[in-house]
Amino acid sequence: MDGRIEGAFKEGRRWKIPVSSNGMPKISRKKKGPKGRWRVYKQEIMTFIHVNQIQLRSNLKNKTHDPVISVKMGGDTFLSNEVKIPGIGRLIYDPEHKKNCGATVWFEIDPDIPLKLSRFT
Repeated sequence: MDGRIEGAFKEGRRWKIPVSSNGMPKISRKKKGPKGRWRVYKQEIMTFIHVNQIQLRSNLKNKTHDPVISVKMGGDTFLSNEVKIPGIGRLIYDPEHKKNCGATVWFEIDPDIPLKLSRFT
């Protein structure tokens, strides 16, 4: 990264990049090398996570384990079998280890997160 990102360092094969108070790395503008593909400001677009029911049924029918969790961030879509939300929990698709109720997709909430339940009638 040649000093372009303040405080960045390589640990093994991965880069560790610190962020500033606005949630973005401090980037110095240089004229050499390829243009960076990072955002200057923190993304303000909502992220959506949903379970693809069509893929879920297809996996059940064909005995496959293709990703069923879809994460949409801006114009990008990522498919996964597990999504971790730091400090909250994780959404999991694991047909090999079904829950007692038969669920293959579930959300595990960190035990320190207080829950407020509402009763729907």
